[in-house]
Amino acid sequence: MPLKYVIPTAETFGKLTFEGKDREVTSGRSRIATGVVYNLLSEKQAELIEVQIPARAGSKTFETDTEIELVNPKLEPTGRSTGDEAIASWKLTAENIKKKGDK
Repeated sequence: MPLKYVIPTAETFGKLTFEGKDREVTSGRSRIATGVVYNLLSEKQAELIEVQIPARAGSKTFETDTEIELVNPKLEPTGRSTGDEAIASWKLTAENIKKKGDK
């Protein structure tokens, strides 16, 4: 059975803080925006992580270091070839991003 995605818990990342917008993700020749990638700082992972939110969720602007929550996050396995080897990693996506405690 193939692994499609993993649903992380709050303990996976610990406290998440907003660090800023990274880039827009576009699709096709029309270059229509399909998503936005944001940088977050994870207390448990002790590093910056990227999360991709669909464009339909709208642009998010928070002050740097604002504690945030991810709405329905998913971790998807990814991989790419580097000649004779491969690099495996995870892609973090969520339906939305919000300030911790907001509805």
